[in-house]
Amino acid sequence: MAEICRMILDVDTGIDDAMAIFYAVRHPNIKLEALTTVYGNTEVAIATENTLKILELLGRPDIPVAKGVSRSLLKPFKREADYVHGTNALGDVELPAPMIKPVDEHAVDLIIRLVKENPGEITLCPVGPMTNVALAFAKAPEIAGMIRKIVIMGSTLYHPGIHGVKNPMVDANFHNDPEAARIVLNSGAEIVLIGMDVTMRTLLSSAMMAEISDKGDDAARTMMEITQFYVDSYRQMHPDNDGCPLHDPLAVAVCEDPSFVVTERMFADIELHGEITRGQTIPDRRPVSRHLFNADVALDVDNSRFEKEFMKIIMQG
Repeated sequence: MAEICRMILDVDTGIDDAMAIFYAVRHPNIKLEALTTVYGNTEVAIATENTLKILELLGRPDIPVAKGVSRSLLKPFKREADYVHGTNALGDVELPAPMIKPVDEHAVDLIIRLVKENPGEITLCPVGPMTNVALAFAKAPEIAGMIRKIVIMGSTLYHPGIHGVKNPMVDANFHNDPEAARIVLNSGAEIVLIGMDVTMRTLLSSAMMAEISDKGDDAARTMMEITQFYVDSYRQMHPDNDGCPLHDPLAVAVCEDPSFVVTERMFADIELHGEITRGQTIPDRRPVSRHLFNADVALDVDNSRFEKEFMKIIMQG
């Protein structure tokens, strides 16, 4: 068996974050050290409560959850994703109020502490806005060289960007805090970008959902009930898709198995000022810029193999 992947998963728990938590908790080769929460799909308070609910659904109240920041570095949070995730960010499915509570430690401090206590061991996987991670680097810049790698759900170079915003080529996470994304990308850490170019090609189809509901345990069936709202939303945005993309779960999967994707090394930066490009990932592939290259950007994915692996992990209970 491959080396255990020790992970901090930074989430803004909506529906695909919940699926990512499922994958991380149930994967036999991933040790989920902690979850940290951030605003994004919803307010940070709701994201935190949802994270606790999902852990209880999975029977893993032992995994610590640390609440993080509630807004971007420069701008107040504007909630824009209810049409994708529902008013409670779990597809309007009501789960029992969690019995467990977040730890007293702030998400930023937890990230710094765990990385310093385990140099070279922790993979950080932010699947929401990068604000917690950027603040951790601002407070303790030395940890950038102590993290094993950062696998980020963010960016798009070719695939059209998210619906509902003016800027045509932005993903949701970088759009929500471009300054934080730029800080993280320029931190000197080992970075992998798992963006819409690959995540939009991984599909949880209606047939897959039916099989999970039929063969999975109660938790898996509940997850599929939650996911239906996400599927219905994506059907309106992308009528040709029979299902929904597996954005956040793919990022988690790549932490443990990088061979799911094909990456290209390049200099990736974030536009901060353009009227229609703020938050856009700007790639520099020029040989003359090779000394600046800072990220491995996923451009292709073995979607069939990943989709099969996703189903196997979710159903194993």
